[in-house]
Order: sequence, then structure tokens, then C-alpha cells
Amino acid sequence: MNKREQGAVFENYAAEFLSEKGYTLLTMNYFTKYGEIDLIMKKEETIVFIEVKQRTTDIFGRGEYAIDYKKKRKIYFTAREFISKNRYFNHDIRFDAIIFNGKGKTPCNWIKNIIWGDEIGI
Repeated sequence: MNKREQGAVFENYAAEFLSEKGYTLLTMNYFTKYGEIDLIMKKEETIVFIEVKQRTTDIFGRGEYAIDYKKKRKIYFTAREFISKNRYFNHDIRFDAIIFNGKGKTPCNWIKNIIWGDEIGI
């Protein structure tokens, strides 16, 4: 299984995990000129933009460490375009990360609010 296929497997696991928590999947792998968002889900009046990371080992750092300043800015600007295009102006928004360590279907970490405006210069 190549890296992209493995990513898709864990994105599906994350979508299933969040669906069980009452979230509705709006789209997967949303691409713009700014970047890509793995999952966009909705719960009540909140749109949640989700980055999914999977690591087999922690040798090169945990999955959340790969979501750096540059990645966060790409996610933010991609989310802005999604909101505008789909007219979700009256919704709350949140940026989360779902982290998998190992090969299991259950995430080891769900980080809510991984992006704050002041940390990415907006």
C-alpha cells in the first residue's frame, strides 16, 4: 500500500469515528490552489475542518508535530475558500486534527481547535 492509499484508509477511519460522534461528512480531500483539507464535517451549526495524520512509529515525531505553521496556513486559506464557495457564513468553524499511531482503526488523539488565528498571523 502506498502512502496515498494508506492516507485514504485512515481518513476513512477518522470519518467513521466522527460519524459515530454525531458529525456529518460534507466532503473528503477538498483541494484548492492553497492546499487540501482531509475531511470537512458538520455538527449542528459548526463546520469542522480536519487534518488526519497517521504514524507507524514516533521516531520522526508524533503526527501532530507535522501540522506546522505552514500547513496550518494552507488549511486556513483552503477552509476560507470552502466557506465562501458553499456559503457557510452563519456557521461556527473549528479546525481539528485526528491522529493515529500504529495501524489501529481508533485514533490515539483528537485535537480540537488546532488552529488559532493569532498563531498563523491572521
